Amino acid sequence: MTQPKKYVRFAYKNTFYSPLAVPTPNLSFSSSTVPSSSGPITPPSTMKGLPGPMPFVPPYVPAKPMHSSRYASPARPHPYLDTSAVTWDMRDHQSAASRSHHSISNRTLCEPATNPPLPFLRITSQHLPWSIKVYSSNNSFVTVDDVLSSIYRSLRTNVAPTEFNTLPSPKHQQRATRAYEERYRRQRSARIYEAEKRGGMKRVDFLMAYTLFHGISNSGRHVEEWQLHVT
Repeated sequence: MTQPKKYVRFAYKNTFYSPLAVPTPNLSFSSSTVPSSSGPITPPSTMKGLPGPMPFVPPYVPAKPMHSSRYASPARPHPYLDTSAVTWDMRDHQSAASRSHHSISNRTLCEPATNPPLPFLRITSQHLPWSIKVYSSNNSFVTVDDVLSSIYRSLRTNVAPTEFNTLPSPKHQQRATRAYEERYRRQRSARIYEAEKRGGMKRVDFLMAYTLFHGISNSGRHVEEWQLHVT
């Protein structure tokens, strides 16, 4: 019997749909336009969190964030951004991230993402051909919220056909296609299901089966260079 052919949909406009399949209360997000290489994306503009564990208090916070590309010792991530510190499927909005079954509090989200605090981070992954640039939203230092929201927005960017063709083999293309199909099929709402399907393949699909956030770590070469760990 001839197997039906599978087709990948490439959207030329990144559209955000409020996730209904995450273990968090129903949320409503406003949309805004964010430029990207493949079109605008509309990430949510607000976050609300429930009280969580005790907030991170750095043992030492300099008066001014580090601006040098090198630092005497490796920078460290916020405890919530360390290995296995939070539970988050990166196919979902960052508000779905939790620690010990509690949403991350607003106070924690506003804390420095690194020690020492830094004004800019560049995050890379062995699974992605793109880097994720994280800028400070408070004009001082990158926060925990900046890291989580930047990762989410970057991974919601649509994949262009030329980018899809950069995958090393047909097998990798098939795996990315399956990841795209699984992403919209996991939606419980028929409306969101259809919207995600029409939205096309996104960068998060290049992670294939590795969509669980496993923290970030400094590369050890430059203080602003970090690695994204996934499982």
